[in-house]
This record gives sequence, C-alpha cells and structure tokens, in this order.
Amino acid sequence: MNLVFIHGSGCSHHVWSHQVSFFQNSVAVDLPGHPEGDALLSVTAMSQWVLTTLEKQNLDNVVLVGHSLGSAVVLQAALAHSHRVKALVLIGSGSRLKVLPQFLSALTEIVEKKGPLPEFLLTPNQGIDEPLRTQINTAMKENGSAVMLTDFLACNDFDVMNELSNITIPVQLIVGSEDVMTPVKYSRFLNEQLPNASLSVVDGATHMVFAEQPDSVNQCIQRFINSISD
Repeated sequence: MNLVFIHGSGCSHHVWSHQVSFFQNSVAVDLPGHPEGDALLSVTAMSQWVLTTLEKQNLDNVVLVGHSLGSAVVLQAALAHSHRVKALVLIGSGSRLKVLPQFLSALTEIVEKKGPLPEFLLTPNQGIDEPLRTQINTAMKENGSAVMLTDFLACNDFDVMNELSNITIPVQLIVGSEDVMTPVKYSRFLNEQLPNASLSVVDGATHMVFAEQPDSVNQCIQRFINSISD
C-alpha cells in the first residue's frame, strides 16, 4: 500500500511529519499554492490534481489520507472511481464543510488589505507539541491569508451528502472527541452513509488530532491498512 497524505486549509505537507516518519511508502503532498504555484479554487479541481499526481508518479494501491479540506479532496477523488485508489482515511471530515460566515468575512477583509494571516486561525494548533507546532504555524503564515480564504471558500462550496453511497471502497474515519470545526456528528453521519466505513473517535483530541495524538492515529491507520491487506 502507498499512503498519500493531503493537508487541510492553509496548511502544507509539514502537518503530516509524524505520519510520514512512521509509515513506509508514504508521501505528503502540497496542494498547488501551498506555497508553490496558484491555489485551485474548488475541491473538484484539487481532487483532479491529486489523481493526476498519482498517475504521473505511477502510484498504485493508494490509500488517500485527508484532513479537513484534504478529506473533502479525497472523498471527491474517490467519486472519480480511479483504479489507483484502494481506500480512504478521512480525518476531521464531513460530507459538507460549511465555514462560519464571520470567518469568511473577517478573512476577506484581511485579504483585501493584503494583511498577514490572523492569529486566530492558528489557535487550532495549540494542542500540538513543539517543534511541529511552530513548523506548521510558520508554513501557514508563509501560505498566507489569500490561500486560506481560497481554501475556506472551496470547503464552503463542498457537498457530497447525496453521493456517499457511491463510495464503496474501505474508509477509515478518525475524529477528535473535542473537535469543534468538524464535530464528531459529521463523522458519525459519514460512517452511517458510506457502505464500507469504520469510525474511531480519539479521546481528548481536537481538529488537529493526527498531530496532537500521532501515536493513537498512526496505530488506527496501521490497523486499517492491515485489515484491508489481509
């Protein structure tokens, strides 16, 4: 199995440091604009970019692992029914990812003034141990406000609620019990609607569960891979 990790809004491959060092045959990609190139405007465009990347690198037997926006991207990629994608891991996920309107308006104002990434967007990273927290925050600031806004708008438009039954490959759902951005009920809904899913709730973790409690999450992913490799 080849694991390909897709980051969330405004982030980059740095967030997956604990996973890429743990799993052999794993790679964490930077979506376009994070920071190289131009940011893509929709989840569909991002999913097509991911599938093209798999083809270019000739990666087969792929488990796509996505967090938040990245989970939307891998759900959308699964709906394309690529023969390369064998399974999904969805972390802090949802079939819709509406963003608080006040977040969008505050960020729009900052982008219009060409301001830096506001500190409140780094608060979800507080539970992550150093030095990873600083690496993630630094990368997010480098990606900047405009990329974060583009990512949030892509999340806001995303909705595959009525298409979930078409995803028949194995899916592992992981969510922090204290996640307020993509609450546990989002993952429970996915677990009910996806034909071949299982759910793991990580106690005490928030939205960045995989970086806060990497051992728990890595073990969960490993068990999932073992179960689909048998």
